[in-house]
This record gives sequence, C-alpha cells and structure tokens, in this order.
Amino acid sequence: MHEGSVLNVASLDAEPGSRVELGDILLVSDEGRITVGKPTVADALVVAEVVTHGKGRKVINFKYKAKVRYRRKRGHRQAFTRLTVQEIRFGGRTAVAPQRRSPVEQPVAELVEEPAIAEEEQVNAEPAAVETAAPRRRRRRAAEGEQE
Repeated sequence: MHEGSVLNVASLDAEPGSRVELGDILLVSDEGRITVGKPTVADALVVAEVVTHGKGRKVINFKYKAKVRYRRKRGHRQAFTRLTVQEIRFGGRTAVAPQRRSPVEQPVAELVEEPAIAEEEQVNAEPAAVETAAPRRRRRRAAEGEQE
C-alpha cells in the first residue's frame, strides 16, 4: 500500500470524510529499505480518510442432508469501510515508496528477449528436415506396388 491506495477493511466506527489512524503496522518499506516488525513496527502509523461504508457480496451457507428432508439456508453480507491512504509515517517522518516503472514505460526490447542471431547464420541456415505421415504412406504404397 502507498499514498493514494484505496482499501477495504473491517467495519470501523467513523463517519465518512473523517480521518483514522491505523497503528498496528507489520512491515514498512521506506525508499527501498524494508523494516519488519516484531510483531509490529514501532513508530509506524498510517493516516487514512474514510470514504464510505458498505457491504460485501452475499455469501450463502446451505446445509443439506439427503433423504431426511433437512435443508437450512442462511445468507451473510460482511460490512466493510473503504479507506483512502493519506500518508504513511515512520520514524517521525513520511515514508516514501520506491519508484516503480510501469510495463508501459519499458522498451519492447526489455520485455521480450530474443536470441541474437547474426545475419550470416540466418542466410546460411538450412531448414530442418520435417517428415509428415503423407510422404511415408506414398513411399510405402510405392514400395508395395514395386513388389507386386
């Protein structure tokens, strides 16, 4: 997660538009340096803004036992709070995420590696011998015809 990330968490008691501070941080990456907590990272804090509250997709629990007319159907929708991360504080300052290159920015040569073959090798290369079933049948029929 980084600044600007949108995430869903278990329902929080906060009004939309308010800010919440999340303090139990397990791992922080600051300019490429990774700090892992034991069990949490000290002095780490995530400040996020509550966007909205909602409910997830319905999960259906259906119990059934054959031949005894037993059926129980229950549905459940888990409540969640959608947050937008405003800043990540670590060690008294704002942590900076490392810059990533998107795949769109990478040149095509980096994405697809093709073996370099000299032009001479390509011109002088002989095609591989490929034998299919049709020529074998023709040879066999021709051999049988010659024997008769």
